Amino acid sequence: MIDGLFAGTPEPWIACCGDFNADLDDVPMMAIRGRIEETGNPDLCPSVMIPCEQSIPELARYSLLHLGRGHMLDHILVSRALLPWYRGTEVHNEILPDESGAFRDDTQFPESDHAPVVADFQIP
Repeated sequence: MIDGLFAGTPEPWIACCGDFNADLDDVPMMAIRGRIEETGNPDLCPSVMIPCEQSIPELARYSLLHLGRGHMLDHILVSRALLPWYRGTEVHNEILPDESGAFRDDTQFPESDHAPVVADFQIP
């Protein structure tokens, strides 16, 4: 689907967001991102999707807690054409419950087990 958007427009503004249930280095995310290092094809550089969470300090970069360990499973990926208007990303994980083991009780933690991820853009 993303490839089709790049094929139809020379410099499309694309944001692909959501719960991918995968870290950035997992195979599904590598395929979606289209990193040049993985393909060896520099002609694909304009179609690389950039993860916005890279601007967040590593210790705060998680959207899910599992057994006390943070995982970034929710992502906002943007096209290079949209990047000049990017201002920053926040992950609101301050009160995120651990979704594993004894912490799974939905009556105690009825909210989502994923933290909201927000990216800010200033589009002219």
